[in-house]
Amino acid sequence: MDRISELVSVIIPCYNHGKFIREALKSIENQTYQNIEIIIVNDGSDDEYTLNVLENLDSRNVTVFHKENGDVSSARNYGISRCNGEFILTLDADDKFAPTFVEKGVEILKQQPKTGMVTCYVERFGGNRKETIDFKGGDIVDFLVKNNSVACLLYRYDCWVDAGGYDESIHGFEDWEFSISVTKHGWKVYSIPEYLFFYRIVSGSMYDRVCVHRADIVKYMVEKHRDVFQRHFEDVLYRKELEISEQRRLVRMYNDSLALKFRDLIHEKLSWFGTFISYFKKNRNGSPQNSESVSPSLQKKHSPVHESTLKRDYSFSVEKEK
Repeated sequence: MDRISELVSVIIPCYNHGKFIREALKSIENQTYQNIEIIIVNDGSDDEYTLNVLENLDSRNVTVFHKENGDVSSARNYGISRCNGEFILTLDADDKFAPTFVEKGVEILKQQPKTGMVTCYVERFGGNRKETIDFKGGDIVDFLVKNNSVACLLYRYDCWVDAGGYDESIHGFEDWEFSISVTKHGWKVYSIPEYLFFYRIVSGSMYDRVCVHRADIVKYMVEKHRDVFQRHFEDVLYRKELEISEQRRLVRMYNDSLALKFRDLIHEKLSWFGTFISYFKKNRNGSPQNSESVSPSLQKKHSPVHESTLKRDYSFSVEKEK
């Protein structure tokens, strides 16, 4: 099938994400690059609200396909196999792109023939959390230890063909495996150093569920791409050590930060307690109750306590001791 030159086919798998899909679509409709077709793949949604939203979408140039549930890899493959564009943009139904991403990405692909995929920096949002990730892209070596690109990105249709599509036998980290399959064919991944993708943090997401199986999935990827990992064994070992060292550094920083906060908290409490004891010692010894001699912090925190009450209560306890 001949591809339509410079057309971007946006592939959006959707499984019970009806409450977010309109935001995802809006982010595509607001793109400054307009040569776009949108394909939504309903991956076996069984939520009535989602089905109703998909049935009544009022958006230009949108095609909705329905299939049995098979996870995100099969949904992406299903949509890509039915699209027309020279370029592919993957987008999950609960995420968003900034308006200029597609325009900037297409220009990079047109100017750099050896670049197969374009990613960017990522802002994660949801609830009260806000985090950022600076993906660096690179070549095959940069993807053997970790995925150096966000799952939703822009790439040439030829990259999908070279990779053999997304691997539907693994459920989780399929985007990482796809990046390895693409870059092993010599393609490079360019990262735009701007926060142009917005990843929604959703409790119970697929990523959260598959993290417990990470070791098994990595083992599968190493076996599938054994020739690549063997060829770059030294690079893999070195980069893994760098990653471990960085993780240890971050843990030390975190622990030091906690220790400092705890120290400051204890110091504050003990400082106030010492002032409080000194005040009562002066009172017991019959020193004048001059408010100017009392610590400002004590006046501020305990001004409601009347001095005569303190003196009366304490003198009673002294008389009992006698």
